[in-house]
Amino acid sequence: MWSETRRPEVLERVIGHSDVKRTLHSYFQSPASRTLLLYGPPGIGKTTLALAATRSYGYEALEINASRSLRSFGDVESLIQSCRHSRSISSMIRGDNSPLCLVLDEIDGSDPHAQRKLVEWMIGPDRKIPIVMTCNEVPRIMKQKEAIELVRCYPPSATDLIGLFPDQDVPKLAKRFKHDVRRILQFLQYGESDVLPSGSAPSECSPEVSHILHQRMWTETDPIVLANGIETSSSH
Repeated sequence: MWSETRRPEVLERVIGHSDVKRTLHSYFQSPASRTLLLYGPPGIGKTTLALAATRSYGYEALEINASRSLRSFGDVESLIQSCRHSRSISSMIRGDNSPLCLVLDEIDGSDPHAQRKLVEWMIGPDRKIPIVMTCNEVPRIMKQKEAIELVRCYPPSATDLIGLFPDQDVPKLAKRFKHDVRRILQFLQYGESDVLPSGSAPSECSPEVSHILHQRMWTETDPIVLANGIETSSSH
């Protein structure tokens, strides 16, 4: 996907976000003092900023999708154990001195109990590495914590995006996709997405039955019938 293959590798190549880039620069000069939380709408470059900053300042990123990986206290304990040292295992194997930086994506999608355990570690004395988190909405437990600096990320302007898409009607794309760079890239790479036709299901049925009926409404051929070698189109 272009949203991955065309992601900037270093901070200076990230378009827009001047204030956020200055904050990241300041943070990586003395990262042990606090944790950064980048928040804002999806697809505007929060994860790109975090990863580019770690590379730009000589860190090795340990990137984890928190919404999938931090679902319990046990998950957080395993993460803390993995971050006991300031260098990654890969760095030790290579024999270099690249320090470790933890990048936690979609922290607002993680389990609230896991968030509480994570905050205890982040603001405590045992944390040895810098941490940059991203989210759309700031979790309640991470608000008003002095050790967690909240950094608001705004969508890049149409002027910023022109350099990325010089042959496109950038203002039109920006308005259509609400300045979501990821969605713009997906549209330019794959074109329009197919939209499933809507159908009317009986009102008095279980959610499971309603889901099956909805599938039948837009599937041309029943997969079970097709598997039995009977070519019969389903009704719409």
